[in-house]
Amino acid sequence: MPSPESRRMARPLMPLIAGGLLFLTGCPGETPKGNTSGGSQATVEKHDGKEDDHEDDHDDHHHHHAEKGPHGGALVAIGHDDAHLEFVLDADTGALTAYVLDGEAEKPISIKQANLQLAFAVRHADDEEDEHELPEMLEVLTLAAVSPDSDGKASQFSGQADELKGAEKFTAALTSVTVGEKRFEKVAFSYPEGNEDDHHH
Repeated sequence: MPSPESRRMARPLMPLIAGGLLFLTGCPGETPKGNTSGGSQATVEKHDGKEDDHEDDHDDHHHHHAEKGPHGGALVAIGHDDAHLEFVLDADTGALTAYVLDGEAEKPISIKQANLQLAFAVRHADDEEDEHELPEMLEVLTLAAVSPDSDGKASQFSGQADELKGAEKFTAALTSVTVGEKRFEKVAFSYPEGNEDDHHH
């Protein structure tokens, strides 16, 4: 049962994620920031219209990616293969860990961020609603950086929520994540599916 406090925390997030929850059909990162029809977004430079540039972009969609991350978790693509987050849930304790990986989802990389904030809703086997949609009432979970470096960079984030105890599936939206100089917002995904199938088409 969501507490009044968590409900109050969830309401301010709704404008941020409402526009990005139904995307899951396009390629995150291709739409410039500010267009709410896309999912994970960043300000991207537009090509000069050359055909070879377009072909190179098209070829980038055919990278090989594993279905699961190195830790057996759900892979969430950030931008146009700028990075990946691998989410691993310990359903016994409700602990959720996010590992930051490179564009190929193979090697760990570090980002300069103190925490990751996630709005989520647990899905049940008998739920009839679309698994990619978030309901009005959401839980909010903050994943804190684990053992950050002296410069504030970390490659692992972790948090715990009682609502995730015993959960097998949930739908979530990452408020924002910064990789290098790029900031990506409204990164929506489902667990344990991730968003790789929707990102690469």
